[in-house]
Amino acid sequence: MKNESRNITVVLADTQFLTNEALHSMLAPLFRSFYTVSTKSGLLQYLQKESIALVITDYLLFDFDSISDIGELKKIHPETGFVVLTNSITHLKIKEFNDCGIKNILLKTDDRDELFHAIEAALKGKKYYSGDVLDILLKKEAPFEDAAMLTPSEIDIVRLIASGLSTKEIAVKKCISFHTVMTHRKNIFRKVGVSSSPELLMYAIKAGLIDNIEYHI
Repeated sequence: MKNESRNITVVLADTQFLTNEALHSMLAPLFRSFYTVSTKSGLLQYLQKESIALVITDYLLFDFDSISDIGELKKIHPETGFVVLTNSITHLKIKEFNDCGIKNILLKTDDRDELFHAIEAALKGKKYYSGDVLDILLKKEAPFEDAAMLTPSEIDIVRLIASGLSTKEIAVKKCISFHTVMTHRKNIFRKVGVSSSPELLMYAIKAGLIDNIEYHI
């Protein structure tokens, strides 16, 4: 990526302080305007009031309701490039993004060159997956391998969520604190790349953790 400032506007939609600081330090000098937002409403304000060339976001940490939420923004603002920069992602989530027209994805563990390649591709309307994301796509049994990252305790909690129990009820049943259950939920969501209970349950069915008849939404 060239060192001179480019006459375009970029928005970073993320809630991680260190990520925001690092990306701002690297990218702000390269663009005419570089904004950081921490809420969906803040992102919408920028998209509505000026021409945004690129949005970089972590869909897991931002307050999107689902991947389709980002897809809708892409439909409304087809001229805007979207780069997904996240801590973890699954084969299923990559496919969902692809179906929504968002095809520039990399992990926060990827290096500087991967980031710049993804940005350049998004600005040109081209697809770019980092090497690590491509490795995930090439795994034939991706959902089952993703499920293997869960501990037995986490799988048990997935099944309790599927049975219709609330977080408080799960805490009572397992004799652990409400906070501990919330921590488990957060870790489960991060590991399998989902952002809501319905998404988790559909993932669990596809991964064979539960049967269709076991869950209640």
